[in-house]
Formats: sequence, structure tokens, C-alpha cells
Amino acid sequence: MSKIRRRLGESLNHGRVATVVRDAFDVTMTDGFVIALTDEWLVMHGLEDGVHLDDIVMLRLRDVSRVWFRDDDAYHHRAIAGLGQSVASFECDDTASARELLNAASGRADILAIHLETLQGEPLFVGRVVDVRKKSFDLHYVGRDGVWSGNVDRLKYRDVTRIELGGRYLQALSRFADPYPGSAESE
Repeated sequence: MSKIRRRLGESLNHGRVATVVRDAFDVTMTDGFVIALTDEWLVMHGLEDGVHLDDIVMLRLRDVSRVWFRDDDAYHHRAIAGLGQSVASFECDDTASARELLNAASGRADILAIHLETLQGEPLFVGRVVDVRKKSFDLHYVGRDGVWSGNVDRLKYRDVTRIELGGRYLQALSRFADPYPGSAESE
């Protein structure tokens, strides 16, 4: 774990593109820039298709198997700058918990992707956080078809392994899904 932490810190402090590997799950690799590191979590600005900045990804640190760097950092920095993009920032305390990160994420985006990969079937919930409690939170699910569920799901922080916000897919859902129930648009 100390080698993993050291490499994540190097990505954070020197802007190096990192590949974070989590061998135990279906989504095994995440490429991007580490933009925050806490005692239990890391926050990355993800890269898609090599040079396109996409979503903000929060990964539980204890699930990380290894971290490696690419030899083409200079290229990535030139391409990202040439595309007019810049790496996001994400402020949080070193001791931020899943609850605090989820609160911060829901303050930045209406729709989040929450992975519970340690549970059977590695469930993924996409939706809006509607209530945050001490040990659990409520998420109002929205389907791939943009239709909001009639129910709200209660999830436990201890089961959360990955949180995503922003990114093309979630932004499209936020923009084009049915109006949120109870909002002025839906009435």
C-alpha cells in the first residue's frame, strides 16, 4: 500500500497521468490525473480515448491493486491543452469519508454513478442523492432511458467502492432525462 500511495501522490503533485488498477472488479483500470487523495479515497479526473478529459472518479483506496505511469505524459499535456481542456480540481479534507465525498459530489452534479462492487453482481446505481444520513444515503434512480424510478433506494456508505460525476454519459442523462419528479419542469 505504501508504494501505491507514493505513486498516487506523485500523480497528484506532479500532474502525471496514472493508470489505477483494481483487480477485484469488472472495471479494472482507470486512467487519469489524481486530483485529491484522502486517507481512504482517491479522486481522479478520468481520461477517455487517450486525451479527452471526462468524468471525476472517486475510488476506494483499499481496492487499488497497483498504479503505473505512462511514458507519454508530455503528449497528453499538449493534447489536452490543444483541445482547450484543463484538469479539474477537487477540494476535500485528507480525512474525507465516503459520506463527505458523496456530499461534495452531489453538490457538483445532479446525477451520480454509484458502484457497489463488493456486493454480488457488482451493482451500479445512477441517480440523484436525495438524503444523506450517518451510515446510509437515499438515491433516486434514473434509468438509461432517462425515466426516473418510482422508488428511492437506500444504500450504505460501507458498500460504495466508486463514485462518478460529470462525464459525457452522466451529463447527457442530466440534460435529457425526464424532468426530475416534483421539479417545476415536471409540472
